[in-house]
Amino acid sequence: MIFSFAQRQAAVWYFGENAGLDFSQELPQPLLNGRLNSVAGEGSAVISDDNGNLLFYSDGVMVYNQFHNIMSNGSNLWGHYSTTQTLIVPQPCNDSIFFVFTISPQYDAVFADDSVGCHYSIVDVNGDNGEGTIFSKNVTLFKKATEKVTGVRHANGTDVWVVFHEWETNCFRSYLITTDGINLQPVLSCVGSVHVGGGPSSNSNAAGQMKISPNGEFLALALTAARSVEVFSFDSNTGRVTNLIESISIHNNNRIGVYYGIEFSPSSKQLYFTYGYWSTGCGVNIAEDPSEVWQYGVENQKLTKVGSFVGTLNAMQLALDGKIYISVCNDITGESDYMAVINNPGREGKACNFQTRAVSLQGRKNKLGLPNFIQSYFRFEDPVIDMPNVFTPNGDEYNPIFKPIRFENMLEADLQIINRWGQQVFYTNDVNSGWSGGNAPAGVYYWLLRFEGKNGKIGTAKGWVHLFR
Repeated sequence: MIFSFAQRQAAVWYFGENAGLDFSQELPQPLLNGRLNSVAGEGSAVISDDNGNLLFYSDGVMVYNQFHNIMSNGSNLWGHYSTTQTLIVPQPCNDSIFFVFTISPQYDAVFADDSVGCHYSIVDVNGDNGEGTIFSKNVTLFKKATEKVTGVRHANGTDVWVVFHEWETNCFRSYLITTDGINLQPVLSCVGSVHVGGGPSSNSNAAGQMKISPNGEFLALALTAARSVEVFSFDSNTGRVTNLIESISIHNNNRIGVYYGIEFSPSSKQLYFTYGYWSTGCGVNIAEDPSEVWQYGVENQKLTKVGSFVGTLNAMQLALDGKIYISVCNDITGESDYMAVINNPGREGKACNFQTRAVSLQGRKNKLGLPNFIQSYFRFEDPVIDMPNVFTPNGDEYNPIFKPIRFENMLEADLQIINRWGQQVFYTNDVNSGWSGGNAPAGVYYWLLRFEGKNGKIGTAKGWVHLFR
């Protein structure tokens, strides 16, 4: 099937050890030209233009342009490749200017005082003769920051909220990005747990993903070593985080688990998180105690384990195909060069169809992280179906196949063709390949199309088509 995206800014991904994926086509295609390569391979961020063409990407320290060269003034950003999340935000109504938000790892006091905390740098992609340049670098937002950052569009549909969490407090900071730039006066929301500690001489509770739901109504985060996931309400009009909806903790006395990955379904009704041994990296192979993926129903508060993997299940990220991808790794068995995927994230329980070894990275390796994006890129419109009512498989190459004219925002679909006697004459789950007519005689046929949209909507469409020979 053919996907049509209104916004393709999240079409290209770079992450892990030189790994990459391109979501511009029907199926994600491995990219082998990425420059990111680190031991931890965590907080990357990537941005493409409206047509899905790569603009630049970063690991929080280096910024690489569309030609995979270090951008002018694009080295020594004060983030880190072991920070959970980095984020790139375009300035609204400006195709040239972008903000890169970086955070030092685990409120790392080993860093120089100036570089500890959260900073932003401003990129002009048209600078340096089109190769891009950073003209303002490492501007301090605030000092005591966890590794968490997420973004979503303001309720006005134009501006963008960028949300962080402070270290050693229970406060969120929401900054608004407008056509005038970044408003440096944050909206403060103090609710939920204090983010502190994580063990003796450890700040590991600073790690773990934080995401806002695509509809802008919820926020969830992983407290890595505190062994909990917290779910809140979010107001995309005011930028406030309110109402701790749930604090989730898996009680299993037979294991020592930590939380890391967080992601919502496109419908925002399901929350997923990973639970397991990420802190030991990709050298884990404990068959008796695998890493797990859990689903939490935001509306019904139902908690379900939906899958597991012998190794580590790490960061999670929605993609433009409506699926959730998960970085998985097990270097001991050589299973670090595939992505896991939740194929139907809008479905409840194990019907979400979790799959390991789903997408090959062609020898490149996952690590802990995946690229971070503005979550509004994954708020999909309703499915669109437009089918013809005539086709002519007569060998003249005009209208030879009965297939959709428009077929957009679909996750899955199947097509059934029925003759006038009620008999099925054709079936496919590759709707865009269509029906060639086969040996069917000329006449009127009826079609039934069952579909699941990327936004979770399920439905049917039906009609008739005249086959002319």
